[in-house]
Amino acid sequence: MDDPKRMRIHLLIDNDRYPLVIQREDEQLYRDAAKQIDYKLNRYRREYPDFSASKHWAMTALELAFENMTLKDRNDTRPLLDKLKELEADMDRLINGQE
Repeated sequence: MDDPKRMRIHLLIDNDRYPLVIQREDEQLYRDAAKQIDYKLNRYRREYPDFSASKHWAMTALELAFENMTLKDRNDTRPLLDKLKELEADMDRLINGQE
């Protein structure tokens, strides 16, 4: 690999190895994500021992997707930007004597 900003890693998730090429600065995030997947999978295995492996994986994926959607909603800055534009327009009108 010739790009010094990228690196090859191997993540262990559910006792399987996954080779990836990633940005160097993202390595810890990928490793932490793999640990989080394992943690959630093991929790669902304990809580629902009669479920199949595919159901454990589906429940894990659903929980992670839900968390992702919740964070996206929390970080949506569009309403704030719209309000700032509105305030800026109000200020421009006041400055220019147009009430």
